[in-house]
Amino acid sequence: MISLAILMILLWQFYIGYHRGIILQTFYVFGAILSFWLAKNYYQTLSSKISLWIPYSNPAEGVQTAFFKEVNIFDLNKVFYAGIAFFGLFAIFYLLVRLIGIFLHFMPLNHFDDFPYHIVSGFLAVSVALMFLSMITSILATVPIPTIQDQLSSHFILKALVDHCPPMTTLIRDLWIHKII
Repeated sequence: MISLAILMILLWQFYIGYHRGIILQTFYVFGAILSFWLAKNYYQTLSSKISLWIPYSNPAEGVQTAFFKEVNIFDLNKVFYAGIAFFGLFAIFYLLVRLIGIFLHFMPLNHFDDFPYHIVSGFLAVSVALMFLSMITSILATVPIPTIQDQLSSHFILKALVDHCPPMTTLIRDLWIHKII
């Protein structure tokens, strides 16, 4: 059921990107990349401060995680807070990009109104959605609650978003694990 919901979200994003057009969707993709870069520069200071505001579930005895096995289970809270800080900053910066994008709708942007451009813009919208979904599922993968771990590891799409979503998986592991721990 969760995999079906994610597939529906991705299809919806393709549809939205298809109708936005290549220029506006390219603006959103570059905005997502800029938001990612800005979040990368500022998340470490925020991650140390939000640990007092956002609770983290301590691991119970004998709990195993399905993801991030290279990290000690008692250090996963650092990865969790790094992920929350990164995602929060990314979402805020991307929201500002989307606000600017609203004003781009008023400009005549239908110079590239051919079918191939619409297909490319649909795939660009899916790539931005995959960025968000990969970050959300990676944050959930750090929570040592068996129910969450079982759900993430039993669904192919969720597992692929955490482990096999290039280049997001590599970037997330580098930023949230290697730079924090």
